[in-house]
Amino acid sequence: MSALLKQLHAMAINKVQPPDELLALYNWIEENGFIEEYNDGFLYGRISHDWEYTPDITFTASHQDSIHYWFDLPTVTEEIASRLVIFASSGMDGSMLGMWLDDDKQVRFVHLGSGSGSMLCCIVANNARDFLSLLAIGYAEIGDVHDFSLPPEELGNKPKLNTLFLDWLKREFYITRPRNASLIVKRPAEIGNKTTKDPFCQWCNKQFKNI
Repeated sequence: MSALLKQLHAMAINKVQPPDELLALYNWIEENGFIEEYNDGFLYGRISHDWEYTPDITFTASHQDSIHYWFDLPTVTEEIASRLVIFASSGMDGSMLGMWLDDDKQVRFVHLGSGSGSMLCCIVANNARDFLSLLAIGYAEIGDVHDFSLPPEELGNKPKLNTLFLDWLKREFYITRPRNASLIVKRPAEIGNKTTKDPFCQWCNKQFKNI
């Protein structure tokens, strides 16, 4: 098991099981030496040593222990702990990516905006293959995308694509880079949106009431 993945398992006290495709990604990151350890004792993995490659995502378990702060709670509740695992930072503003168990016990990939920068709070991929496809598109920061029907080239941010990563996706999973994420991020929503139909955003709204 990837050392990065071991840290994630150690931090997560719930029953959210990472899908095989995510396990393969963690192993690929480690095999390519794309992991660093900082003074906080946590490991941080990316899809390249070059931080200019898109998307700007860092895989780390370092945010799991402080997830209650995002919900503005004194401590994490059993409901949150049993259904949500934070496995990555998204962008430079403090936004996060997580795996969330929906009401049908299916693992969904979700974005939790920082609130001070990105407000995106929704399911960004219904499964691991869709999540890998989302990464392949090359949006600079997922939380800053205002229209997922547009490719990054039309959002003013020409992506710096990682061909090593894209070649691995194609070889390992037959995944090719989609033009945009319109078929992946289906119900974009913002933190606190009371009219959204996105299940994760709706669930988050209920947790905010547990203050």
